[in-house]
Amino acid sequence: MPNSFRTGWRIAACMLLFGAPHAFAQGRIDPSLPSEPIAFTRTLMLFPGVDTVKDPDAVLPPLTTKQKYWIFWRRTFDQSLPVEALMFAGGSQALQYSPRYGDGPGPFAERFGSYAGSIASSSLFTDAMLPSIFHQDPRYFRKGHGSVMSRVWYAVKSEVVTRNDNGTMGFNESALLGFGMSTALTDAWYPRNSVTFSSTMTRYAIKMGVSVVLNVVREFGGSEEPGPER
Repeated sequence: MPNSFRTGWRIAACMLLFGAPHAFAQGRIDPSLPSEPIAFTRTLMLFPGVDTVKDPDAVLPPLTTKQKYWIFWRRTFDQSLPVEALMFAGGSQALQYSPRYGDGPGPFAERFGSYAGSIASSSLFTDAMLPSIFHQDPRYFRKGHGSVMSRVWYAVKSEVVTRNDNGTMGFNESALLGFGMSTALTDAWYPRNSVTFSSTMTRYAIKMGVSVVLNVVREFGGSEEPGPER
């Protein structure tokens, strides 16, 4: 990895971390509280809301390892995943973007399966596996008030700064490493002509960008009434 890239990444991370205590004065984790169920809601009537804390002033116990894997399960085996995969596959085929499977129904089906696997693996690494290893909370905690720009900036920062299970704030290794692991994994089933260092780094950046957009959706999106809890 070029030195200039590493330096730029470190500078960007430091800029996002600067002022984090003020920006993240919303909901928090209290490890002294007993475990409690996660309410199942939806954002924009489609996306599972299990990965979002909607009350900006909530004080919650840390998630158990089982609950982190339950978030992965609900996000992956849900009606929204094929919709997301279809959107990405359609856009990729229309723009002739990587992975280069070609045109027609067969290649489109391959694109659909590839994106479905990419979405599922991203959730596995960023919602369950790495948060369990690093003892971090994979959920998005809404800011819920303030100007539009302050809430958008908060959503961007949330991709780099997260809440630890012990109640402190920390660098979001779970997301930053998890998206990298998912990107590397998808290289295993991509066509060989679609796997280069440049294309891999581009896909990693796209995953991060999509996650930031989803944070903005979680920040401003409404939700349905809570359903079954776990």
